[in-house]
Amino acid sequence: MIRRIPTDVVLAGAVSGVTVVGTVFIARESPPGPLPLWLGLVLLAGMSVPLMARQRAPVATAVVVLAGSLAYQGLDFPGGAAAIPPIIALFNAVGRGHRVAGVAGLLVWLVGTLALGWLGMRPLGVQGTVWFVTMLLAILIFGEMSRIRQQQVRAERARMAEAERAREEEARRRVTEERLRIARELHDLLAHSISVINLQAGVSEHLLDRDPEQARRALGDIRRVSKEVLVELRGALGVLRDVGEDEPLAPAPGMDRLPELVRRARSAGVDVDLRLPEEPRELPKSIDLAIYRIIQESLTNIIKHAGAARAEVSVRREAGELLVEVRDDGVGGMPGEGNGLVGMRERAMSLNGSFAAGPVPGGGFMVTARLPVRELAA
Repeated sequence: MIRRIPTDVVLAGAVSGVTVVGTVFIARESPPGPLPLWLGLVLLAGMSVPLMARQRAPVATAVVVLAGSLAYQGLDFPGGAAAIPPIIALFNAVGRGHRVAGVAGLLVWLVGTLALGWLGMRPLGVQGTVWFVTMLLAILIFGEMSRIRQQQVRAERARMAEAERAREEEARRRVTEERLRIARELHDLLAHSISVINLQAGVSEHLLDRDPEQARRALGDIRRVSKEVLVELRGALGVLRDVGEDEPLAPAPGMDRLPELVRRARSAGVDVDLRLPEEPRELPKSIDLAIYRIIQESLTNIIKHAGAARAEVSVRREAGELLVEVRDDGVGGMPGEGNGLVGMRERAMSLNGSFAAGPVPGGGFMVTARLPVRELAA
């Protein structure tokens, strides 16, 4: 496996090669210094080594390289290509946000170069000084532009990361809400149907010998309820898997199926009086389903807990709202704030409605839900 060479190592090697080769050619046209040229080439190669640490320690890199550059000039070696390492080091320092250190380095380089020239170490002259100052200003300007660009890139990456986190949070929230919705649907569906099945099974067992005909009717009710609950259960779970075209999902139940709920409750021994609006109107599916589930759960509680003989179920319109009321004449009521009451309250609140449940004067228990449908009001 081939290991990837770090970018800074490649840069340091390239700078070292360019400066050494460039200085060899420049030395042919320059007067010889007091020291052998090979010593200057070694110093040039050494000046490039700190560039490998330019990202981890930009200021320290600039200090070491600048010190080497001034030492190189002080030893009167040929110039020109020797300026490349300090240019890169100071540009890197400014670009990474160390503006004070970068400007200080540029001033030290300018003053040091002018002082060495004044001492006779290859003076720049007027034209050379102008070009040198221009180069230093260019390092400062382009370094600052690089710093601003890097800040913009970091800010954009942070924004994209935050947006990605927000999308993930939204996806998790939707998954959680969908799971809660499915759990609520399953609770409402199974609690009612299994309660009816359990009651009818007890009736058939009790009457099997004394009244076979009534026991047979109870078993027939069990068969019908179990078939219906299987169809609804498959519809509720259909969102969790792919369903073929030849296996359509059952539609969500609504007010049109309330008579069937009442029939089941009556078969379980509760006389239910159902009152619906005289002029039925098409409702949003969420409202239609909520009405059905609230009444279904209320009848389930009556069958399981209330010990009631009679119940009244009514749905009527009041000032842009649908008022759902379920009242029984039982004595058991509802044991505490169970999952059923919590589920009904959550359904009503999720539709910006209200919910109340509790005993009523004179005996019995009442469930009341108000669901806003102002857009459907006459």
